[in-house]
Amino acid sequence: MANTVMINGDKRKFMLNTDVKLYALIDAGFQKTPRGNFVYEHPLYNESPYNATTKLKMTIKSDLTSLTMVVTDPSGLKKVNIFKNKQLAPTVELLDYILKDLEERKILSEVKD
Repeated sequence: MANTVMINGDKRKFMLNTDVKLYALIDAGFQKTPRGNFVYEHPLYNESPYNATTKLKMTIKSDLTSLTMVVTDPSGLKKVNIFKNKQLAPTVELLDYILKDLEERKILSEVKD
């Protein structure tokens, strides 16, 4: 479980927690795909989730060995750097809240250099 990921523009690195459990993924809102992987998508919005300009997408392999994490546009096709625009500070706060929650649930761990 050594793969580390960074969100585009963020200075922090994350990896799967060594104690991650399947039930924790389900409780946190991960959906199981037909291939057995776990996918998490959460809109990053200021006022309404229906008008969200970005969303957080995470995928965890079925054997819990690999993690991908990216912030995208609403279509999910283009990476977005929310850290370079000061007007997106509330979006960054929401992202930080989500990541902290996933750390507390022992799904993610921040990698300290």
